[in-house]
Amino acid sequence: MAQLEINHYTSEMANFPDAGIIKWSLIFSPMTMIFLSLAYLSFVYFIGPQFMKNRQPYSLKTFMQFYNIFQIIANFWLVSNIYIYGRPIAVLWKYCESFDEMVGSNSEKVLQIFLGLLILKIIDYTETIVFVLRKKNNQISFLHVYHHLSTVLYVWVTLKYWIHSHLMVTTLLNCFVHVVMYSYYFLSTFPNLQRRLVPFKKWITRIQMAHILFLTAISLVGFRPSCGNKSAKYFSAMTFLNGTINLLFFFNFYTSYKKSKTA
Repeated sequence: MAQLEINHYTSEMANFPDAGIIKWSLIFSPMTMIFLSLAYLSFVYFIGPQFMKNRQPYSLKTFMQFYNIFQIIANFWLVSNIYIYGRPIAVLWKYCESFDEMVGSNSEKVLQIFLGLLILKIIDYTETIVFVLRKKNNQISFLHVYHHLSTVLYVWVTLKYWIHSHLMVTTLLNCFVHVVMYSYYFLSTFPNLQRRLVPFKKWITRIQMAHILFLTAISLVGFRPSCGNKSAKYFSAMTFLNGTINLLFFFNFYTSYKKSKTA
């Protein structure tokens, strides 16, 4: 695993490249993110459908079961580690404090956790690829693609340009939601449990919406005139914009789902 170097500094913005914190230059290169984003979109909308055009859908049931187990373990690891080494609860009332002030001597460990979060969000693209290979085109909604793509870019931009301690709260909540979500997905792969789990499906979307709403609302703190942390202001603007867009898409999906069930 690549070694992380912590360069203790006193500026209010912890910028990965400028501060010399990280040597993972490949994953933090804009060209890498552009390539990954274009490769993802190309496979989902062009290469994948063309490849599957004259083929029967793949089952991939066993693969998905192991993938769901991996996601449960990986997200739980991030939740437990950010709680142990970070200060996600304290950040809630110290939103405008700098990253260094909030994490102190645990900076290196917290940065490793954030890197793990970014990598896991890139791995999340696998879910859409599986939908393509299984010809589950109805599940490849604009919401689904936008949510995966925007989450990767959101974490990447935060780490590269506007590192902010509130990412600890985002990591804690988002990964906890994913533990619940992938546990549901794993159990639903067993036919004898599928019918019993149907009533819980709507709650997965509700939990996703609730945690996005909470993170979006908290980001408004960064717009206070008394908040002098520039990285907090940029982070708040990006969080509020991305959160609002995701909420609108999720709400539209949720209302459409409810109408389809009552029709």
